[in-house]
Amino acid sequence: VTQYSQEFRVESKNAGPLNWQSGLYFFDEDANGFTDNFNSDTGALTSHVASHQKNKAWAAFGSVNYAVNEDFMLRGGLRYTKDKKDFNTVEADRVKQISPTSADVSKGKVNWDLSGTYKYNKDVNFYGRIATGFRAPSIAPAGDKVPVTIADAETILSYEAGIKADLFNRRARVAFSIYDYEIKNQQLTVVGGSSNVNRLINAAKTSGRGVELDLEGFVTPSLKMSLGGSYNFTQINDAGLAVSKCGFASCTILDPINAAGNVVINGNPLPQAPKWIVTATGRYSIPLENGELFLFTDWAYRSKINFFLYEAAEYTGKSLLEGGLRVGYIWDAGKYEVAAFGRNITDTRRITGAIDFSNRTGFINEPRQFGVQFKGNF
Repeated sequence: VTQYSQEFRVESKNAGPLNWQSGLYFFDEDANGFTDNFNSDTGALTSHVASHQKNKAWAAFGSVNYAVNEDFMLRGGLRYTKDKKDFNTVEADRVKQISPTSADVSKGKVNWDLSGTYKYNKDVNFYGRIATGFRAPSIAPAGDKVPVTIADAETILSYEAGIKADLFNRRARVAFSIYDYEIKNQQLTVVGGSSNVNRLINAAKTSGRGVELDLEGFVTPSLKMSLGGSYNFTQINDAGLAVSKCGFASCTILDPINAAGNVVINGNPLPQAPKWIVTATGRYSIPLENGELFLFTDWAYRSKINFFLYEAAEYTGKSLLEGGLRVGYIWDAGKYEVAAFGRNITDTRRITGAIDFSNRTGFINEPRQFGVQFKGNF
């Protein structure tokens, strides 16, 4: 893969309430990819497919900041993006691909955003933002079961509002936000199903909303802790959208099945999208004459997830909690560090993904690990 990107930006530095910036962006990518299959018994190459894609994109953008008064700032922005992709198969050895095996797509879109920040006092800020977004069309290569598939451009309209504050004479900090969004024509990847394929589809609409909270601060001069959490709701809204169910392996489908034998995914959450996420860290330090001894721990929790676009009893991941521990010594003003560490210290085992086209194959999270590390900064 070769990539080239360049951005040129100019901005004002006026003493008054109004300032602006504008610019141009250019992106050029030339990518080659290939897929090889092998005989699992002999190791011999059984097929080879090579593909090539060129992607060129450019954008022009501008924004304006206006200070209504000392405490209230408004910002508005506008951007035009043009994206073009050319994809083709350059070699298919021992593979009879389904036509078409090439595709050209191009799309342009104008997006905007509007935001405001209000300084309630020296420690508390409120903010809000409304914005649109754009993702250019995507292309998935052809195979022996499906032709080249194209996902049309997706667009999003999102809302966010929140508060950020320093607490206890700036010994702690809190941030709270709520958000809501709707995506039109969201690009989704269908993996597996009745055969080993990878194809792209669009959902008419996908909605999401949630809340986020982050808190960090010094409990004592030597102990710093953080706690973060979020509730996230996602839903696919497309009454006519259906995908293939699990293949040779039987599974317990929890969604309706249409007349064609496919699974209707309307109302399902997005794959790998837990409703609840919680993270926590703690760091205790002991200053020494020439450095610092420290103990650090971090924990991450997520609720259950769906592996695929459809819901099946066998392809749902249970909730997962993992923790880490690090004990070390830092010296020479932070230039050097030596530490012992452990990851997934409770040795929790969970299935985090699966393959559904052949048999009930799952893969799990990383096992418990221990190690030592030396780090030097130059």
